[in-house]
Parts: sequence; structure tokens; C-alpha cells
Amino acid sequence: MNFTATYRIFTALFMLMVTIGLGMTLNDFTLVIYVFVPLLLMQGMSFMPFFKQRKLRLILFAAPIVILYCFGFYPWITNYQEVAVSSSTSTLDFIIIPVWATFYGAGFVVLHEIGLGVARAFN
Repeated sequence: MNFTATYRIFTALFMLMVTIGLGMTLNDFTLVIYVFVPLLLMQGMSFMPFFKQRKLRLILFAAPIVILYCFGFYPWITNYQEVAVSSSTSTLDFIIIPVWATFYGAGFVVLHEIGLGVARAFN
């Protein structure tokens, strides 16, 4: 099994884990979009030739999303009702975590490509 197939299986299992973990309690369609768009981006990137050329690009894009989902977003969303009562910015926080995770992933890929360009220039 090659790396791309393994990556696709991992992202599908991660989406399944997030879906089961949330218990499909997301009743607002907007919330569902914010939960699954970064995960679908992770899955979709594996089909793009730019990302398939280098394995590290996929890893750099997916790592912040997985890390922020596991340690920041997922615990926050499981306590969403409590946080919504106690915070006036709970919806804003909910939107920001997945968006920043996606930006971090894209930023890491850009920095990686800049580093490769600099390394080639000096080589």
C-alpha cells in the first residue's frame, strides 16, 4: 500500500472518529460545515498532483488540522453547550479553530516550498 492510500484511509478514519465522537449532535448546518470542511480539504489534497509529488506536503498540511482538532477543537466542541452559556464569543471560537488549523497547514506547506527553493539556490 502506498503512502497516498494510507493517508486517505487515515483521513477517512479520522473523519469517522470525529463524527462518532460528536455523536452527530451538530444540528446547525453551519457548524457541520466548520467541522468537516478542513477534514474534506485534507482528503481532497491527496488527489492533487502538487501534493502527491511530495509526501511531506500532505503531512505538513494535515498535521496542524489533526493536532488542533485533537487537542483544541474536539474537547471544546464536546463541551459546546457549557461553553456557549459561559462565553459570549463561543460561536466565534468555534469558527476560528478549524480555520486557523487550515491556515497553519497551508502556511507550513508554503514555508516548506520556500525552504526548498532556498536550498536549491545555494546548492
